Amino acid sequence: MSTMITPRPGGSGGPGGGGRRPQRPLTPRTAFRIAVLGVIAIGMVGVLVVRLWFLQVIGGQAYAQRANDNILRTIVTEAPRGVITDRTGKVVLAQNSPSTNIVAYPKELVGDRRKLVMGRLADTLGVTRYSLLAKMRRGELNYPYQPVILARDVPAGVAIPIAERIRNYPGVELQDAFVREYPEGTLAAHILGYTGPIFENQYEDYVARGYDGTERVGKDGVEAEYEEYLKGVSGQRRVEVDAFGEQVGREFSTRPPVQGKNLRLTIDIPTQRALEAQLQARVKLSGTAEGAAGVAIDPNTGEILAMASYPTYDPNAFARQKNRLLRRYNTDRFTPLLDRAIAARFPPGSTFKAITALSSQELGVLSPTELIDSPSEIKIRDTIFPNFQKQFHGEITLPTALEVSSDTYFYQVGYELYLKRQGEQSVWARKFGIGVPTRIDLPGEIQGRVPDPQWKVNHFKTIDPDQAVWLPGDEVNMTVGQGNLETNPLQMALAYSAIANGGKVLSPVVAKDLTDQSGRVVRRVSAARPATTIDLPPRALTPVREGLKLAATGGNGTAYGVFAPVRQAGGPLIAGKTGTAEPGIKGEPDHAWFVGYAPADNPKIVVAVVVEHGGTGATNAAPAVCRTIAAYSATRFTADLCGVPLVKESN
Repeated sequence: MSTMITPRPGGSGGPGGGGRRPQRPLTPRTAFRIAVLGVIAIGMVGVLVVRLWFLQVIGGQAYAQRANDNILRTIVTEAPRGVITDRTGKVVLAQNSPSTNIVAYPKELVGDRRKLVMGRLADTLGVTRYSLLAKMRRGELNYPYQPVILARDVPAGVAIPIAERIRNYPGVELQDAFVREYPEGTLAAHILGYTGPIFENQYEDYVARGYDGTERVGKDGVEAEYEEYLKGVSGQRRVEVDAFGEQVGREFSTRPPVQGKNLRLTIDIPTQRALEAQLQARVKLSGTAEGAAGVAIDPNTGEILAMASYPTYDPNAFARQKNRLLRRYNTDRFTPLLDRAIAARFPPGSTFKAITALSSQELGVLSPTELIDSPSEIKIRDTIFPNFQKQFHGEITLPTALEVSSDTYFYQVGYELYLKRQGEQSVWARKFGIGVPTRIDLPGEIQGRVPDPQWKVNHFKTIDPDQAVWLPGDEVNMTVGQGNLETNPLQMALAYSAIANGGKVLSPVVAKDLTDQSGRVVRRVSAARPATTIDLPPRALTPVREGLKLAATGGNGTAYGVFAPVRQAGGPLIAGKTGTAEPGIKGEPDHAWFVGYAPADNPKIVVAVVVEHGGTGATNAAPAVCRTIAAYSATRFTADLCGVPLVKESN
């Protein structure tokens, strides 16, 4: 018997139903809805495609232009340097004057656009396009993130037309700045120094010290020595500008500039003016002189009251970039940029006799009361040593030897030193600061030279071994400030300060203090090292001081005609010593020296002057010292009291 199996509805047979369910027919209403949705979707896609096409094709150039036009620019605001004044704080020696610089932004000026803009600017500035393009290239190399300064201190007659047509110079900007100004011109030029740009080989060093690299920095004098205090801190502004440099958005950040600290010097202006005027006058009156230098110092503190070198220069020439004048300074054979007061070397001549007199007493080879013959010439071994102009003075003691400046007296002292204390005079010279760096707060100082037996061996062993021996003439010549001995006015002023103050060898300073813009003292400048003391007992010091008084005002004194009239008229008693130093080159005129102090019994000022190839000390250096002392408030008198050197006055 067979059984019939009936399939389930919707199945295809078998358990689980593998058959397909019948589909419902598509109604007109459903089809309509689907069509509407399709149209909407296609429409939206079309709108997006059109919009994308518009942005990329139609609006692309406009948006690209806006992206180029609106630039975030960092504008550096230069900080004014600190002001420099005299010791009273009333006479301004260096200040800042508002100025305008023309700068360009290399990243905004590329390709043909740079050439076009630099060409236009070159025509306006009166320079070549090549020079501006070269500055741009150097700027990109040295200051990749800073604007390039194309022109500094631009006159208003040039700056205003550029400002009015700034849209002709995209990527170029007029920038407010400051230019250093020295209101007194050449006054104290070698003390002040000058400012200048950071050179390419200095860029990395200055940037490492926090500079932007575009500043003008101190190059010499106190401008360089106190650069870290004078420089200030530049300000910055970050703004959005268009292609023509005009601000179009808000400022994103601002940091105002901070002015540098103000520097007050120790310089006394009347004394400084008098010293400078006298150096110039002595050079011109001499007829043979090539330059002169002088230092005035307070022998109790080491403060420099005046310091000058002639010929001199105008620091404004560097600040204003007066290229013709700068070329002259650099090529002038009389070297106006050289500070002869600290950076030149001269034999001191007879001004050194005061140091010889003190050292030889302490070394036990001279008694101040001993009578020593002073003939017109003297023979030591096989060499004849003459007195100045072969003068004869007879038997004299130490004070008189200084009064008349007897060479033959000191030659005999020198020979005794050679026989008994060979080379020790050199040790004493260094004790007084001769041939030793003073560490004054100025750049460029040289130490001079004090020869001794070891120096002679080192110096001559490869040049001329036969000369590498310390001879009697070496010691003898040193006693009168000749031979290989060389020094400068600053060292001689310090040595005589030690005589004046009783044995303190001071460390000199030209700066007094630094103040902020509110006048608050932020640093008092002290000497680089403490004073050292030489043991100068009265038995040795008194006859030397007496001899220096006689040299200036004694009846036979070498500078009697210059200083005696001052004392006779009731002015201060001045002590000092003339010097007429042979330069060491045959046929060249002698150097004229005078070093003196006043009042002689209570010294307030020491002045040392050398006139290079100026002849005799009494004629060409002593008058300068006299008139400088006359200008100082603690010793003031009428400069006309300074007399005229007498014919008999000598070295």
